[in-house]
Amino acid sequence: MYVCICRGITDKQLIKSIDDGANTMKKLSGELGIGSQCGKCCQCAKKILNQTLIKQAQQQPLVA
Repeated sequence: MYVCICRGITDKQLIKSIDDGANTMKKLSGELGIGSQCGKCCQCAKKILNQTLIKQAQQQPLVA
């Protein structure tokens, strides 16, 4: 699904960028330009960012 119409960024592109290490909106904006035009995509992008980071954290082994 398209998250940012201005830049033509999809959710899959966002997730790939997050998986590659972009863990903040600032980093996503720097890499993909998300949120740099009209800003209407920011809320959806933040939601995808948070969900993806939570999934990554849950996949990490627990260390005692």
